[in-house]
Amino acid sequence: MKTMKKKVLSLFLSAAVIVTMLTGSMSAFADDDITVTLDGQAIEFDVQPQIIDGRTMVPLRRIFEEIGAVVKWNGETQTVSARKNSKTISMVINSSDMQIDKGDTDNEGNPVYETVTLDVPSQIIDGRTLVPARAISEAFGLNVDWDDTNKNVTITSDEDDDESWKENTGTINLDDLTYTGEGVEISDKEIKITAGGDFTLTGTLDNGNITVNTAEKVKLRLSGVSITSSTNPCIYIENADKAYITITDGTENNLTVKDNESDAIYAKDNLEIKGDGTLNITANGGHAIKASDNLTIENGILNLTSESDGIHVNDIFKMTGGTINASVVGDGVDSESIVIIEGGEFNIETNATPIETNTTDILDNSFPMRPEENNTDVEFEKSSKGINAGWMIEILGGTITVNSASHAIHCQDEIEITGGTFSLNSTYDKGISAHGNLTIGGEDTVINITKSTEGLESKNILTINNGIIDIVSLDDAINATGGKTGTMMGGRGQMMPSQNGVERPEFNGIDKVNKGEKSSNGDIVTPNTHRENRPVPDENEDMQPPEFTGGENRPQNGGMMGGNMKDCLVINGGTVKAVAGDDCLDSNGNIVLNGGTVQAVKENGTFTGSNSVIDPDGTLTVGENVTLVLAARGGTDRGGKNGNAGGLSLPNNAIYLYSETSHNANESITLKNSSGDILAEYLPQAVYSAVLITSPDIEPGADYVLSVGDESHDITISGQNTVIGTQPTAQGYGGRVQRMPDVN
Repeated sequence: MKTMKKKVLSLFLSAAVIVTMLTGSMSAFADDDITVTLDGQAIEFDVQPQIIDGRTMVPLRRIFEEIGAVVKWNGETQTVSARKNSKTISMVINSSDMQIDKGDTDNEGNPVYETVTLDVPSQIIDGRTLVPARAISEAFGLNVDWDDTNKNVTITSDEDDDESWKENTGTINLDDLTYTGEGVEISDKEIKITAGGDFTLTGTLDNGNITVNTAEKVKLRLSGVSITSSTNPCIYIENADKAYITITDGTENNLTVKDNESDAIYAKDNLEIKGDGTLNITANGGHAIKASDNLTIENGILNLTSESDGIHVNDIFKMTGGTINASVVGDGVDSESIVIIEGGEFNIETNATPIETNTTDILDNSFPMRPEENNTDVEFEKSSKGINAGWMIEILGGTITVNSASHAIHCQDEIEITGGTFSLNSTYDKGISAHGNLTIGGEDTVINITKSTEGLESKNILTINNGIIDIVSLDDAINATGGKTGTMMGGRGQMMPSQNGVERPEFNGIDKVNKGEKSSNGDIVTPNTHRENRPVPDENEDMQPPEFTGGENRPQNGGMMGGNMKDCLVINGGTVKAVAGDDCLDSNGNIVLNGGTVQAVKENGTFTGSNSVIDPDGTLTVGENVTLVLAARGGTDRGGKNGNAGGLSLPNNAIYLYSETSHNANESITLKNSSGDILAEYLPQAVYSAVLITSPDIEPGADYVLSVGDESHDITISGQNTVIGTQPTAQGYGGRVQRMPDVN
């Protein structure tokens, strides 16, 4: 990448972090009088700039968002980090140290961090993180000026707005190798573009290629192009201020690399693809598209076939529209940094063959299955995930269909989903897996996982705020492990060094060959709203869900790991449906259900406890706004894994049904009130004989009809727990089954 480009990126990122302003003389001005502009555009803040100890402090997140940086917040260590263009910054609240990871390494390959001392520590004021501007601007190369007359802080990124390159319009005819325009050289079917310009390409080029090498911007308009290459990429962006590929409306274009491991499109600088045409790409050895910097896809139809990744990006992959159809051996989309999906359609199939596997039960997707009897760890020669990222995945919309050999969606750190429609199928691995936090929200979010070893997995905190989620899994449907307290990932999946006395646990880094399969857990608290509106990381608030205070008190005995365990799995709303071979909802810490509906079935287990519908290692908290429809072979296991956790403590009225005979999969459960209104309805996809329903709509003294398969029961609610039938006393359903205490 050229030096000028690095400078621009540095400036750009500095804007991300740029936050404050000059000092001294500004202390005389009232906070409400101070304004801030970025590249001529005024920035509105919900908390006004503050002058502290002679330094102007400005809210950090707003400026980050203005320049497109992605921000993460660790509530436990009070650390904010942001990333853009291979650069990561990290600050601990109330610390004067700001650490910068520019992507550099020492002679042994270890990451090198630069520490900048701030004149005034970053701090939280009125729920927003404020930092001093001068030190940040100098660290990242942004230009910062203070207009004393107008009380204005002016931030500029020095971006080159020169658009004279557009004046050089040309054509390249691949059939006869003729061209118009400046800066085109053709020799032995090798076409070189050495000047900025807008070039329209037509025709067929057999065993040739196109190389772009200029300090200016270049646009290639593909208008019915067919290029095959056996030695180099079909299109190679060796150097450019920025490269654009436009797929001309209504045209079909083909790029094929055969008999070598080159990528079909390889861009060393930022690349943007758009247009309403079709581009078919085949790479018999390498990636279909590779970008060393950022890749943005706005529209168009991309049909990708490759022996490696469909799309491989070193920095940020962003998609706002268009369609990607990928059939690959490697990952469908792989970013070593960030994946942002705002719209568009993905149809991804990855088809790598495992090196070794013992997956008979996985392949036939049968129930019941006890995971300890089956080795579900599968290794591949290369990663074969649907969508994969190293630092963060953020999905705000779009339609995503994945049939993958390995994980359907995977990130070495955190995943945040606030929209989109998902149809996910993983032959040997997990549906959605985050080594950091996994946060799911959005009223229109629909996630359907039809096959997986685990449906949703977080190695730290898993939060569901909204959406409709339907999971079929051969192990846990939802699993949250809690991670390691205090972990904060650096720019390349590395641990940020300790700051301000906050120690970071050891981090083992990323296995580059297998794209992170062997990385350790992350521990980063993910904001739970759209990135442009969400309050964190700027809010100084307790990120843990509120403790339930209604009904019975929350159990204080924390099971195997003590009474102060982390709330690892939190459901605040939405609808979750789950069928699992092991636990439907599993947590290595506490499970907190604050709202929403959970419908789940465990064929060979109980409602709670080991190998059950709900299995916390710590406590289980159920709030007043929660509806549960649970089906199992056994009943309530009040013993849990350690004999003292996992029992149900419900704030609302509940109905328990213990049938004398088993019900087959897809025999419906329906609860109606006396007016015939359906209060709860569920179609379990496994055999069951016990049913638990609790809901804020079940009122004392009211009459209901519970239909389970061909059974029908008239019920009058006379106490908090209404029991029909007798809970089995035999053991062997995956947890200790005990008779429920007498009720009513």
